[in-house]
Amino acid sequence: TPAFPALGFLYAVLRVTVPDANARKLMEGRWGTLLSFTTWTLLPNLYHGAVTSLILPCAVSNAIVAGCTYGLIDVISGGPKGKYAALLQKPWITGAGIGATVGYIAPGHVYGPVMEYAWQIESMAQSMNYVMSVPFATEVSVATGAVAGMILHPLLYYPINGINGIHWLFPLAAVTSALYFIYYGREESGLPVPEGSYIDRSNLDLVDSILRYNNTSRRIETYSLKSEQFIGPVEKCFQGREIAESSRSYSSSGNKAVFDDRLLAFVYNYWDVKTASRYPDHVVSNIPSKSSLQMKQDSMLVTDASVANILHDNDFEAIQGAITDADEKFTGVKQSSSDLKSLKEVNIALELLMLLQQASKENDVEYTDEIPKLERYIRRRSPKIVLYTSDEECKDESVESQLRNCDWNGPTLSSAMEKWHHVQEQSYKSWRNKALLASSVVISIGCSLLLSR
Repeated sequence: TPAFPALGFLYAVLRVTVPDANARKLMEGRWGTLLSFTTWTLLPNLYHGAVTSLILPCAVSNAIVAGCTYGLIDVISGGPKGKYAALLQKPWITGAGIGATVGYIAPGHVYGPVMEYAWQIESMAQSMNYVMSVPFATEVSVATGAVAGMILHPLLYYPINGINGIHWLFPLAAVTSALYFIYYGREESGLPVPEGSYIDRSNLDLVDSILRYNNTSRRIETYSLKSEQFIGPVEKCFQGREIAESSRSYSSSGNKAVFDDRLLAFVYNYWDVKTASRYPDHVVSNIPSKSSLQMKQDSMLVTDASVANILHDNDFEAIQGAITDADEKFTGVKQSSSDLKSLKEVNIALELLMLLQQASKENDVEYTDEIPKLERYIRRRSPKIVLYTSDEECKDESVESQLRNCDWNGPTLSSAMEKWHHVQEQSYKSWRNKALLASSVVISIGCSLLLSR
């Protein structure tokens, strides 16, 4: 479809811009220059990438008109063995006639309705009528249609009459596969839209993804805050950050809407700015900022590292280092991270708290008076830890949920209590030593002042 309109367009441009016939013939070089420009410059831009989908409604319209015309002529002529069958095999009669008919009917009467049906865009029929009302537009369309039909008619002999010894299904399958590849098999096929204005629905989970330590697989993975689940390896998180950054840049350039539908993004940017208000369900809003995602990642890191230490006795700094290294590899900038060194003592209290919660649910009331004290201690020392399911912002992010999902049993309550008492004793000794040191310094300074008098 794009080849013959391109040739007709270029020839029409030459007729208008170069009125001198001799100069025009010299430029055409027996069509060599024209064909060369069309083949190597215009057609690749029409075919490659997203523009093919734009031409699809026009190709469908041409096929509808041509098919109906072929069928009508075939009925009038009495079929392949009819009285006028031999005459109708002539390319310059049937081919040129059908092509001219397509060039006359399709652009002015069929392109618009098919585009409206395919793209759901209002007033396309009216717009095509306006285009075809431009002087010489119909004449150029009919002429190029006639040339295209005359050239294509011999090529259609085998599709119409078949090939001896080959079942018609094999060529049909080959042609269908080629067309499928042209329109759908290539990456990023579809209507042309500005970068960042469209996010594929399959990538929406990536836009607000972060890096988390998965205590089930015991690896750093990508976690989607939208779907509230792990969605793949680390690389997916970085892919999502690139998509989000592109959409943030596009949106901030003029408070523009981002869509999850390529067709609506195309219409919004090139046709109707009211598309966003008409299709609010397809507008991607609240794309999270980099800082908010980093804060959530740091917050979840503390909880995940605490659970990993309880389940697998993992080192806090090792988990933190793995996430920081992955971030640095992607951004090239060393990220500031949470200080996890103080979590060792907190985790002893955390492990005891979870054991006491399990015991309280089993009606074992011994030591339950320690639960409020432990909660206050943990939240004071490490406020980012999400303790219970009732505190969650995302599904299964809390210590309680993760331990439950991993079927954690833990040590005996007595051994956990013993470790906690040891931490308290060490804490008491530390504060006592600091108090004694401070007192000795104050006494020393006081004595020095008295002696100086």
